[in-house]
Amino acid sequence: MLNPENRAIVFAHYDMHDMVDPYVYFYLRELRKISHTLVFVSTAKLDRKDLDKLAHIGCEVILRENIGYDFMSYKLGLKSLEHAAFDEIVVCNDSVYGPFFDLASIFSRMTSQSCDFWGMTSNTDISYHLQSYFVVFKKNALNSNAFRAFWEAVTNLDTKEEIIRRYEVGMTRCLLKSGLKAATSAEYNPTFSERLIYLSKRFSVDKIHNKIRALVSGENVIPKINATHSFWKELILQGKMPFLKVEPLRDNPMKIDINDYENVIKSVSDYDVRLIKNHLSRVADQ
Repeated sequence: MLNPENRAIVFAHYDMHDMVDPYVYFYLRELRKISHTLVFVSTAKLDRKDLDKLAHIGCEVILRENIGYDFMSYKLGLKSLEHAAFDEIVVCNDSVYGPFFDLASIFSRMTSQSCDFWGMTSNTDISYHLQSYFVVFKKNALNSNAFRAFWEAVTNLDTKEEIIRRYEVGMTRCLLKSGLKAATSAEYNPTFSERLIYLSKRFSVDKIHNKIRALVSGENVIPKINATHSFWKELILQGKMPFLKVEPLRDNPMKIDINDYENVIKSVSDYDVRLIKNHLSRVADQ
C-alpha cells in the first residue's frame, strides 16, 4: 500500500455560482484520506468562507481565470508540484458524484497492477482513452519524456470538443505511443442483448441491420461507447465504479434511464444522496 505522503492529487474545480458545493467537499475529504498533498485549482471566484474550509481540509488552493477547461487547471496544478517527490500523481475533477466505495482499497489494487498510468474508466468514443475525470500517473509515467512533452504542449482551446480530441484522447495516445502501459479500474462488458439495445438508440435502421450482421459474425461493432452514461448502473453494481457522472443526471444528453440512481447507490453505499439532490436543485435548470 502506497504511503499517502508519496501521492499527490490535483483537483480541477468549476462552479457557476462561484462556490464549493457540499458534494465536492465530501469528495475532497475522501481524497485527503489517500494523499497528504491535495492541490485544488478553481476557476470560481471563491469567498473567504470557502477558502477557509478548503484550508481546513488541507488543500493548497490555486485560483485562475476561467479559460482552458480542466486541462489547464491540471497543467497549473501539476506545475506547482515537484514530480520527483511522488510515486503517484492523480488528476481528477468535480464532474462526478461520490465516491461510493473506499478509494484506498481501489488504489491498493491498482498500485499492484502492472501499468504505468490508469483511469477509473475508459471510453472508446473517438478511440480508446482513459476518461480524464480521474487519471493516475505512476512513477514511470511521471519520469517519461512523453508525460512532460504532453503537458508542456497543453494550451487554452476554445471548445470542449477540441479538449476531448486533443487532450483527453490525445493524452492516452501520447503515453501509449511512448511505450507506457494503461489500465482501467472499473469496467463493464455489455451483453449481446445490451449491445443491441444500445444500437437501437444510437443508429438508423440501415446501420443497425449492418451492425447486427457484424455482431452475429463476432465482430466488435460498437467501438464508440461511453459506459459512464449508457451503462452507469452496471458499472456501479458490477464494476465497483465509485462515481456517477454529473452530466447524465443534470443534462442526460443520451436520454438514458437514470431515475433509479438513488436506489442503486443506496444498495451499495451509505453515501448521502441528498448531496446529489441538493446540487441538482441548484444547477439542473441552468
